[in-house]
Amino acid sequence: MLQNNNIQTSNNIFSLFPQYSLEQANVVQKPVSKVSVNSSEEEKKDSIELTKKKSSKAKKIIFGSTLASTIITAGIVSMFFAKGFHGSSLKKLTRFKEKLAREISESSSNKAEGITQKAVLYTKKGTQKAIDGLEATSNFAAIKDWTCDRILRLNKATAKFADKSKSLFKKIVDKTLGKKYDKVEVKVKDLTSLLKHYNITNLENLDEAQKIMPVTIKGETRTLAEWVEKLSHEIKRLESAYDDGFSLGARKLRGQKRTKLLSGISDKIKEKLFGTKGNKVDTNNYRTYVTQDVSSAAQQELREEILRARKKVTNNIPAIYDDIKGKVNQFSNSIKFQDTDSLEFITKLNQQLDAFKKCSGASEAASRRKIVEEISSSVDDFIELIKKSDYTDIEKANLFEILNSIKTSAKSSSGKSKGALEEIMTILKGLNSETLQGTSTKIISDAEFKDFSKLSSKISKGLDSATELEMGEYFLKHAELEVGSAATDVLSLLFPIGAGAIAIAKGDDKEEKVSATLTTCIPLAGSFATFIYGTTKMFSGAKNLMFSLVSGIALGKLGNYCDKLYKKYKESGSVAKVAKEEYDNFWTDLTPKYAQPLKDNKKTDNKDKKSK
Repeated sequence: MLQNNNIQTSNNIFSLFPQYSLEQANVVQKPVSKVSVNSSEEEKKDSIELTKKKSSKAKKIIFGSTLASTIITAGIVSMFFAKGFHGSSLKKLTRFKEKLAREISESSSNKAEGITQKAVLYTKKGTQKAIDGLEATSNFAAIKDWTCDRILRLNKATAKFADKSKSLFKKIVDKTLGKKYDKVEVKVKDLTSLLKHYNITNLENLDEAQKIMPVTIKGETRTLAEWVEKLSHEIKRLESAYDDGFSLGARKLRGQKRTKLLSGISDKIKEKLFGTKGNKVDTNNYRTYVTQDVSSAAQQELREEILRARKKVTNNIPAIYDDIKGKVNQFSNSIKFQDTDSLEFITKLNQQLDAFKKCSGASEAASRRKIVEEISSSVDDFIELIKKSDYTDIEKANLFEILNSIKTSAKSSSGKSKGALEEIMTILKGLNSETLQGTSTKIISDAEFKDFSKLSSKISKGLDSATELEMGEYFLKHAELEVGSAATDVLSLLFPIGAGAIAIAKGDDKEEKVSATLTTCIPLAGSFATFIYGTTKMFSGAKNLMFSLVSGIALGKLGNYCDKLYKKYKESGSVAKVAKEEYDNFWTDLTPKYAQPLKDNKKTDNKDKKSK
């Protein structure tokens, strides 16, 4: 037995090693440095903290960009719908709708047959309804302004804020219009002073024979002295006509009248939008801009007054055209939407007006007289048609008044109704075509007449521009201010400022707060501020929106650049160092990057030639 055990042991290789149980085994551990353990743990902590910071910064960047894009998008939408479709955009929509109304009427009367014709008809009707909906957006401004003003009037402090806002905006709007009129006034003074100092107005330089020489202008013959006297009279008439109609004092008197005419507009808007006790709300009132509708009678009254004053100064063809065009638009706003006969008449009248304005050449006067006769005949025929219509007596009286005023304005294109400026230029043109008796010298030289013509054109265009602004956007802006638009415009600035404050509050330290202010808060507040500035300057809707967006983008670029400079300053601690670095970078960027490689290429080309 013993022998067998020895054999078994000798055959087992593990028997050569001591036999221990796991409990008896002593594991010798490799010594580890305490320093290495501590450093690895610190590196892990630093790595985790860095990751957290990056993650936090990324979240903040995402939050900031999301907040900024959301606010800008909301701002664009709110700025757009704050005004809705009115002004030039509304006029275009209205004209298109009128065209659709005529086409739908013709299609219905001809009983559209076939799938294609019916599809076209239904599409036009659907488009018409869509335009009605777009026109309704113009009342967002009226509802917003009226509601905000009523809320502010509940408290003395907020009511005072509303009044102060309105007063401030009125001053800005008045200043904008005043600058336009001031520029025209300077040109009027330049022209009159220039005429007074020319030899033609000073008879001391002319001999008796020259004074009594006959001069014929536009079929009328007078002596040179008499023409000079008439010229002096027209110069005085021009000065007094401008002072009476468009000086600061005249505009202030018109402003007082406008304030009286617009008093109570807020209550009229309430009746239009929300109805009165016992009367239901008329949904048709929401189809057009209610502020403009309610104030249209006052606007037309002041328009007539301004046009009468303008005709005394200048009554040229563009002014006559604009005058008649304004009355045609007034007629268009006074007719019923379903009145297709009136719509056709308006189309015909507009075509005649376009032809009237384009007349030129040797037969210009004769062609214009013929078109005026056609306009008068069209108006007379349509007056007879209106008499047989289903309009009320009050509506008919209003339409007759507008139509007769169109005839009167058309007839004013004759030479007998020239303004003082046109009379002056007629005399000057006649004197420019004649020579002094016994000499080859023109009474007024070509160079002198050219100077007079330039000043006359600037006066005419400037006055047309100023009066059109006063009759249109300026008046409407005052109507909106009476409703309460100033306070709502000021309060709308709180939206981007509040959003910017949120972005700033999200920053963990001063550096992040400064960065948020530069890159988010200032651009947002700036874009809204420029939008309100554009509103006070009476910019059109599209122009104002583009103005505010471009300014927002520019401020954003500037903010990002300032943020970059601030971070560089925080790292270096030296303003001079940052300025020098930016200066060097500026000139480095301007240096053409292809200059050196081109020189190298020339050297290699020369070497190749020599080797050949």
